[in-house]
Amino acid sequence: MTDRVKVLYILGWKRSGSTILGNLIGEIDGFFHSGELRTLWGQGLLGGRLCGCGRAVTDCDFWSGVVATVMRTSGRAGVEQVFAWQREAVRMRRFRSLLRPDVSSNEGPLGSYATVTADLYRAIADRGGSNVVVDSSKQPADAALASRLPGIDTFYLHLVRDPRAVAYSWQRRKPSPGEGEREEMMRVSPARSSANWMAVNCAAEIIRRRAGPGRTLLVRYEDFVSSPQAILEAAARLVGEEYRPIPEPRPGSFRIGANHTAGGNPARFVGGVVRLRVDDEWIVRQSPRDRRTSTLVALPLLSRYGYQIAPRAVAAPDDHMLDSGTRREPMIVKRVGKSDEG
Repeated sequence: MTDRVKVLYILGWKRSGSTILGNLIGEIDGFFHSGELRTLWGQGLLGGRLCGCGRAVTDCDFWSGVVATVMRTSGRAGVEQVFAWQREAVRMRRFRSLLRPDVSSNEGPLGSYATVTADLYRAIADRGGSNVVVDSSKQPADAALASRLPGIDTFYLHLVRDPRAVAYSWQRRKPSPGEGEREEMMRVSPARSSANWMAVNCAAEIIRRRAGPGRTLLVRYEDFVSSPQAILEAAARLVGEEYRPIPEPRPGSFRIGANHTAGGNPARFVGGVVRLRVDDEWIVRQSPRDRRTSTLVALPLLSRYGYQIAPRAVAAPDDHMLDSGTRREPMIVKRVGKSDEG
């Protein structure tokens, strides 16, 4: 396997556009988007979640090859044991301790899971023929662990989106193929969404400060949709890779090929030519009560990221961030637990 691998880790709260951002970055030569890699062991291999290619992760040739390589290289126990190590080692409340240099990551569940994760990144890079693995897991504890993996050069892209838009997204019913009987993404209240938005973004700020300006990039979802080529170029430059503009069949449209994302928003199943557009339906359709709740909870960080207390619509309401494109129909659907997508 490759001795040293670059990892571009996308930080942030869910429903902020990380799946489509990751898929577009994955279209850059030398980049591979793995999706929410943290879901591979539990929801993917044990729960039957679908890969972005439309097959169950367990039946996907790409992931079958990657997992076989990791198990053979690390000499570790099976998938159930790795998932147990993950649950013990990377929890939100432990992300600060994972950033401390005096905390050993060579022993116990943490050491075992760190070894497997490093091997996993290398196996993905090898099988995907890439220089950079894009991991859109977003979670602070996993991000902190990535910074201390042997042989892994980690860079961070901190993605933020207006918390009112995120709260509105969490309230909408969204079909999610492969989610078993429920077949839709999880829904939460505006208060809970905004509280989590605050917690995760505060944690992301701490991780960025520890990593330093040369390894981090702050991106607003709204800027990405408005100027995607500029954001893609900035992401490539962050990790020291050359960027050649991705062709646009039409202005603001991109061709997205087949992918092998282990988890993420249902947008991972959309391929072909897709058009990015501003999704500001929430500005005109979100209830005043939900707007007030979300604004008050997230108020301490609104101005930091350039969001107004009273936002104005900049485009006609859209149902989705993506338009056109084709959807890869799931080939195998099995029951899984609660959605953990973003």
